[in-house]
Amino acid sequence: MSKKKLIFVFVIIPLFSLLAIASFTKFFGTKSATVHVTKKSYFQFDLVVSLDNIELGPGESVSIKPKVVSDSTEDMYVFIKVLNPTFNGEPLYIYDVDESWILIDDTIEDAEVYAYATSDLEMTVLAPGEETIPLTDKMTMRGISYPEYSAVEDPSFSFQVFALGLDDMPSEANDVWLIAKELFLLNANV
Repeated sequence: MSKKKLIFVFVIIPLFSLLAIASFTKFFGTKSATVHVTKKSYFQFDLVVSLDNIELGPGESVSIKPKVVSDSTEDMYVFIKVLNPTFNGEPLYIYDVDESWILIDDTIEDAEVYAYATSDLEMTVLAPGEETIPLTDKMTMRGISYPEYSAVEDPSFSFQVFALGLDDMPSEANDVWLIAKELFLLNANV
């Protein structure tokens, strides 16, 4: 192992691991999003997963655990939007969704939105200091040929987190998502 790699492994990685809870790290393959809410009742956070430091090819998986950690001062309802590039009209990545999340909107091009909610469409409250169950634990690239893979313009996927305070908010997931879309569309974020 070269001197640069040893320095990287024993100095740089431990320094980054100290920041892992509040930031995103490519080194460990686990991603999380932290919701910061101050004086407004809604929030959006973007997480782009660049594959620059991850070697991932067709049929291979990357360990990723997108979740929301709340350090807000109020209870929140949260949604995760998965932006998944397509190839020949099909999503490039396949993933299993944890049962604590439900698909709420698949009408957005190259994206799906999941609500942190129960199977009967009641939103789950994310209290201050709590975190959601990760949406998934891995993303697997479809088994396409390497020439097809090289034709993919950008193989990166990304997540957007939408969080809303509970004041004057219904608890049914579809109703909350309609309100969220209106709020975030006003800010050109959905």
